[in-house]
Amino acid sequence: EITDRCNLTCPTCYAGSSPTYGRHRTLIEIKKMLDVIVENEKEPDVVQISGGEPTIHPDFFEILDYAKSLPIKHIMLNTNGVKIAKDFDFAKRLAAYEPDFEIYLQFDSFIEGSLNILRGTDLLKIRKKALANLNKLNLSTTLVVTLQKNLNDDEIGKTIDFALKQKCVRGVTFQPTQV
Repeated sequence: EITDRCNLTCPTCYAGSSPTYGRHRTLIEIKKMLDVIVENEKEPDVVQISGGEPTIHPDFFEILDYAKSLPIKHIMLNTNGVKIAKDFDFAKRLAAYEPDFEIYLQFDSFIEGSLNILRGTDLLKIRKKALANLNKLNLSTTLVVTLQKNLNDDEIGKTIDFALKQKCVRGVTFQPTQV
């Protein structure tokens, strides 16, 4: 977790992140965190760059550069996709970290009411725009669904069908909530 901060205020956030909560870790702190992972695991299979929302960290690309310089087999960027949707040049820059780099994209529902409950706002257009940008780049992506019983659990099949139509999507992960 490179930052506590986020550009959203999701009601379901386990970290309590928001635009004003906590702080960004310093580049020195993050390098030490990554060094400890490599020291303990030698060649880690996967490291997730997460937060809050990691794409808002002021040293974001320096962090990715450092992570890619280490013997990490696969790096995943855990993101809500807002920056990817709004800035194609940002998405293009992410594609430069391939191979062995993947977007772990929040994608919860197709229904405005469900998105409002989970994320505090309707993010469907943002998610679709992020996917359009990722599809243009064929940047390896996993859709990550925060699944809540009686809210969006009836969309599992639709989500998988949708994912199968996306050039960039390599998988779907379902993360059930406990309420």
